[in-house]
Amino acid sequence: MQIICVDDHPVLLEGLVNTVQHLVKNANVQGFTKAEEAFAFAKQNGCDILFCEIQLYADGGMTLAEKIRKQFPRANIIFATVCSESEYAKEVIDVRLSGYITKPITKARVREELHNLRYPIAGCFV
Repeated sequence: MQIICVDDHPVLLEGLVNTVQHLVKNANVQGFTKAEEAFAFAKQNGCDILFCEIQLYADGGMTLAEKIRKQFPRANIIFATVCSESEYAKEVIDVRLSGYITKPITKARVREELHNLRYPIAGCFV
């Protein structure tokens, strides 16, 4: 299973990657601070789950989510963001998200989103 985490704040990204690695058995979890690097990695390696901040510098997280959805229609996209759901309600619906977590990110919230994926992946989560 390929999981990609994207946040332009390195400390927050490290925390998210560590949390996901702790909760998901046998997954390759990669973290990126730039959307274009994350997308290049996904094109080479696939993407089952994307955790992404909406407001990334330069190329935004919403754009990345749209690219991932187009390239990998069954990818589970979970926004892990400082943005309230109401700020991006229409865009969030259009991307067909799997989940939405507002920061601060907790292990419990990540676990909950992993157990309620739009496209379930059986037997992988703690």
